[in-house]
Amino acid sequence: MTGVISGGGQWAFVAAAYGLTAVLSGAVLWASWRAMKKAEKRSDALRKDRK
Repeated sequence: MTGVISGGGQWAFVAAAYGLTAVLSGAVLWASWRAMKKAEKRSDALRKDRK
């Protein structure tokens, strides 16, 4: 069949897809965490100004 990954190549593709998903998910989590920390700092600074 043409267009079908066969043999060991299919498992390399699956491993690469899972690896890419894990790396990109980690990047999104890291970016979200950084944005949250930045927002917390701004919130704390605003709270200090109100006192």
